[in-house]
Order: sequence, then structure tokens, then C-alpha cells
Amino acid sequence: MKKILSSAVFAASALVAFSSTAATIQAIVPFPAGGPLDLVARIVTAQMQQASGDVFVVDNRGGANGMIGARAAAGGAANGSSLLFADGAMVTVNPRLYPRDPAFDAERDLKVVAAVAFQPAVLVVNTSVPVKSLKDFIAYAKDKRLDYASGGLGSQGHLTMAAFAGAAGLDMTHVPYKGGAPAMNDLVGGQVPAAFVGVAGAMGFIKSGRLKALAVSGDQRIPAMPDVPTVSEAGLPGFVMQGAYFVMVPSKTPDAVVKTLEQRVLAAASDKQAQQKLRDLGLDAKTMDRAASERWLATERQRMGKLIADHGIKAE
Repeated sequence: MKKILSSAVFAASALVAFSSTAATIQAIVPFPAGGPLDLVARIVTAQMQQASGDVFVVDNRGGANGMIGARAAAGGAANGSSLLFADGAMVTVNPRLYPRDPAFDAERDLKVVAAVAFQPAVLVVNTSVPVKSLKDFIAYAKDKRLDYASGGLGSQGHLTMAAFAGAAGLDMTHVPYKGGAPAMNDLVGGQVPAAFVGVAGAMGFIKSGRLKALAVSGDQRIPAMPDVPTVSEAGLPGFVMQGAYFVMVPSKTPDAVVKTLEQRVLAAASDKQAQQKLRDLGLDAKTMDRAASERWLATERQRMGKLIADHGIKAE
């Protein structure tokens, strides 16, 4: 009884500390500044700061495919003052692609709070590829055995194209780059013909006519590109591949604190101005509460594990 009471007192005191005004809250982004996840973190924390008066400090800690920043967040204070903005791959892809690290296990050491946005990818080709639609592309790729670029092994672009090629019956060659920027440069320059890429990074090239957008991988069209169909609409019914961005905390954070944080995160990400900013990035600005997020991640763990195994994808 004494142990139960002391645990309740700890959770209550942690919640009071978290809820106090003028708190400083660290929001770790495990990738460099300027990328989609960094922009999402800044949009959501700015709204949270405006609503609460707390001070949110975005801390970019890139490296090791996000693992350095995630490890730092997992070791942070378990009272709501240490947050991690992470993509779902942190717990759905990385544990199935990279050797186990006894010192850090994302599924064990992190607890999801809520999802703040979804990231579909867009299939683009450079102007030298003589296709105008997804069906054209599938027919052309079957005849030519095309290469495709990605930002790296196990990246969203890599796994989305692997799933797409499998569904369409294509035999394509993966050309991994060290990041999305060099992959985009060679795609626009004509060194590689096709890729699934993030909408935000491709939007300018699509609008200028330097890349052709054929389809988006999400479950609905993107408001920023309403004329571009989904893959499901354009020829592969039921095909959906999209990433999700989550707020996470150290796994030892008390549930009472997580619940309050969940409410604050969802309120911030659902704000009309924040939603418009997220849509302007080419994101699907829908949210999920903690329970729905856990279900989504559980389904994606199985799905990504099977995809990785079926295609023989291994960390180099």
C-alpha cells in the first residue's frame, strides 16, 4: 500500500511540475534543422508555447538515422519536460533493420503520446521519362527496368518504392543516397529517373516543371497538389504507404503526465493555423490520440517487418 501511495504521489508531483507556468521544455528532433520533422516540431511547439506560456526549446540532434537524438530523449527527465518528435520508423523500421543495441531499444525506452501529422510520398520522374500517368510509368518500368533513388537504406522513399514495385510487378534497382538532398539533385539532373520523395522537398520542382508528379502514396490526395491522384486511384487499388510524425517521451514518464501532455499536443496540432502550416508542407494534417497511435504503430511494425524480410533489405 505504501509503495502504491508513493507512486501516486510521484505522478501527481511530476504533473504539477509539468503544468507550472514558465516551464522550459526540451523538444528533441533527431534530424538536422530544416527537414520536414524539424518544421513539424517547430509548428507544434510554437502553438503549445502560445497556449501555455511554457518555453519550448527545439534541440536538433541528428545522426545514426535518428537514433542519437532518440537515445538522448529516452534518457531525459520523465516528467514531461523532455519530448521527442519522431517519425514512426523509429519504432517500426529501425529495430527490424539495424543490429540490436542493448543500451537503447526504442520500443522499450520510449512511450508514444500522440501523432501530429502524416507524411505521404509522391512518385516523381524527371523530364526525360516519357510518361504522363502512373499506368504509363508501370508499363514503361516493366520494359526498361528502371533505377530509383532514395535518401538511404530503409528510408521512406526506399520502402515505399519497394512496396510499390512489389504490388505493380516491377523489377527496379535501388540507388541509395546519403540523404534526401543529393538524391533530389540527381533526380532533377536526370542521373536517376524516378523516386518516391517527400512532398515538401519536391513541390518547387514539380511546380516549375522540372519533375513530373504521377501519384501520391497516402490514403487521400494532397491539398497542395489536388490534381495528383493517389496510387490507389491511379492503378493500384488499396495501396497506401505513408509515414507519421509522433511526440514521444521517456517510457518511465507517469501516465498522468502523458495524459495531460497528450491533450496539449492534440490541441496544438489541431489548431487551424497550425493545420494550415502543416498542409502547406504537403502533409496530411490529421492527428491520433495515444491509443490510436499505439494501434497504428503495432500494425506498422508487422507490416514493415514483413516488407523488409520479403525484399531482403539489410543494413550495410
